[in-house]
Amino acid sequence: MGWLLAATVLSGGTANAQEETGRAVLPVPTAPFDGTFAENVLDARRGTARPVSAPVGAPNMFVMMSDDVGFAMSSAFGGPVPTPNFERVAAQGQRYNRFHTTGICSPSRAALLTGRNHHAAGVGWLSDVPSPYPGYGGKILPETATVAQILRLNGYNTAMFGKHHNTPSNERSEAGPFDAWPTGLGFEYFYGFVSGDSDQYSPMLYRGVQRADPQDGPRELLDKRLADDMIRWIHNQKAGAPDKPFLAYLAPGSTHAPHQAPPAYIARFKGKFDQGWDKVREETFRRQVAMGIVPEGTRLTPRPPEIPAWDTLTPAQKAFAARTMEVAAAQLVFQDEQVGRVLDELQRMGQLDNTIVAIIEGDNGASAEAGPRGTINEMRSMGRHDEAEAWMTANLDRLGGPDTYESYPAGWTWAMNTPLRWTKQYASMLGGIRNGMILSWKGHVARPGSICGQFSHLVDMAPTLLDAAHVPMPANVPMPANVLGSAQKPLDGRSLLPGLASCDPAMPRTQYFEIGGKVGLYHDGWFLSGDDGRMAWENLPPEGPRPRMQWSLYNLSKDFSQSIDLAAKEPERLKRMLELWQQEARRNNVFPLDHRFAMARAVAAMRPSGRKQFTFWGKDVSIPSTTEPVLIGRSFTLDADLRLDTASASGAVVALGSRFGGWSLYLDRGVPTFVWARSTDPDEIVRVRAAHALPQGATTLRLRFAVAKPGGPAEIALSTGGEELARGSLPTSILTPAGGGETLDIGRDLGVTVTDYPVPHGAIEGDIPRISITFD
Repeated sequence: MGWLLAATVLSGGTANAQEETGRAVLPVPTAPFDGTFAENVLDARRGTARPVSAPVGAPNMFVMMSDDVGFAMSSAFGGPVPTPNFERVAAQGQRYNRFHTTGICSPSRAALLTGRNHHAAGVGWLSDVPSPYPGYGGKILPETATVAQILRLNGYNTAMFGKHHNTPSNERSEAGPFDAWPTGLGFEYFYGFVSGDSDQYSPMLYRGVQRADPQDGPRELLDKRLADDMIRWIHNQKAGAPDKPFLAYLAPGSTHAPHQAPPAYIARFKGKFDQGWDKVREETFRRQVAMGIVPEGTRLTPRPPEIPAWDTLTPAQKAFAARTMEVAAAQLVFQDEQVGRVLDELQRMGQLDNTIVAIIEGDNGASAEAGPRGTINEMRSMGRHDEAEAWMTANLDRLGGPDTYESYPAGWTWAMNTPLRWTKQYASMLGGIRNGMILSWKGHVARPGSICGQFSHLVDMAPTLLDAAHVPMPANVPMPANVLGSAQKPLDGRSLLPGLASCDPAMPRTQYFEIGGKVGLYHDGWFLSGDDGRMAWENLPPEGPRPRMQWSLYNLSKDFSQSIDLAAKEPERLKRMLELWQQEARRNNVFPLDHRFAMARAVAAMRPSGRKQFTFWGKDVSIPSTTEPVLIGRSFTLDADLRLDTASASGAVVALGSRFGGWSLYLDRGVPTFVWARSTDPDEIVRVRAAHALPQGATTLRLRFAVAKPGGPAEIALSTGGEELARGSLPTSILTPAGGGETLDIGRDLGVTVTDYPVPHGAIEGDIPRISITFD
């Protein structure tokens, strides 16, 4: 081995390839060989070129963006939930109280990663429901390379942990394509989920593009598993390349529904929110003013009439609502604790001082999608909000545990966005698009603990990180000009690093907003709001009257909370702002506007293609639950060829969704059984069970799902070899396959199971050579 060591020592040089050729084209071209050749290697001279390395002085980067955390939830921004680790970063860094997001999940994540406006990056709406218009394809475009890709090609190691909501739903199977997965967007390592939300107890996780085994890791809640894996990765990265900087991006997915947390954490908040959302909002506002989070003279905007006053609730409604807020607070505390564990480990390793830390508290404002009553089952309630109140209150002691998929009432959403107006989805209101952000980097913050009122946005994060890495970044031109063969669009953001030395609240800036037909425009302190009147918990019908836009105008330089509409007093300014909005919308591929929300868009996206026949070869097959075959709402026949180990074999034959919305055809100790669960409410669960078991060995099982009219009631029949085994009726053939990333599974039931099986994960005791599904 001595010769190998000597060769390694002698392979050094005086210049890196990237220093000779520049970094405007990525990957950095290989420099010409400048050594000499000879017939014998002992007579040759090796060249001086080295692998690409990061610029001198480039720091590590730790970026964390949480989910649906409102501007006023964390104590770091005056909120009622204690987050000592966020406060610790704020004490060492700088808080931004005019930092903005896009108003909803996928677009915010695209803006963060690319430094471009979300429509320009191709993600104008949720990636789950892509559409054919240029701004709405649902995946990040090659011409808007991510900061991870640019840093990777400039000598960084890159890793992502948690929620990646930028993969279209029809690209989440093992058939790919995988260019919209984190590993296709510049992250060398990924551990997390690729959907909009995740159960914290039974998450559907991936390493790279492969599903992580359900038993992979201890049965910890998701946030802890992500932090554990990030720490493990950092240990290994520094072991393999001690001097190589890293980008580690943590997107935990909390406090998006489901609100779930350890019981001991929930118990800490017992009774803490019994005073209700009206008083909590007032208390939060007073703290914010005292802390300087909001300027003196800021108005506390009034409660919208669509959100009930706390005092109008019944005692049972108050008890339920208070408990939901206790759970949400516990979840944020648990999240803060996991971030603290990562920071502690970086400090123990001596890496924290050379790490720029960005804490983004929410990818949008707090969510009101559960409506004024709240929910114990997010997808069951979305767009309907007709859960039985008796069943909701009966689950009071289960809230936060694995048997609920809950989210709090809109009143708490409003309180968590204090003092701003409205909630997530409202690109027209600051409650939807203003979030707290903390930036810390030892030795670069002029006034640690300060609050900066400079307008800032998620598109600024990528330029900030590139600036910190000393990657050249000319203003208003593509940087770099070409990445992996694709000419790049210019960055829309700007670096925030100069603001760490000297914050400039009056810096000129223009930034548009648009989500689901709600629009906004910021221009040099003024804000144009265009709202269509749709509530965050409402779905507009696929076809219907065109919504009427209501336009208002605010001077945010004097009106922090967007409380005084000046449209009538400033008609000329309103006109100019409308013209500028149109200009920015055309430039960024914002049109056409679509005012429908998720359910209506999803229904449109899930319309069958006309294909009648689907075949699955073997067990252990999983595909996204929202892609074809869509096994709800219409008639089909399912034939399963089985090879059973015993006559008492158990396990899932086919399972769709979860107990919060799904169905399963399975064997219960050999007995064919079908269960339909619209929710966890026993009144919404139907079970059809045969009278006797199937024989050992090769056999067949048929499920007939017959619907008289699309979306109507259904008749269920189980049979084998022409013999009917059981029959039953469903009151409806429609349900939502609920649960983040839940799938259609063959021979097992991954994630949150539809029902309880005698075997783990419903793994069938035998084989499934073939399953055939035929639509009428």
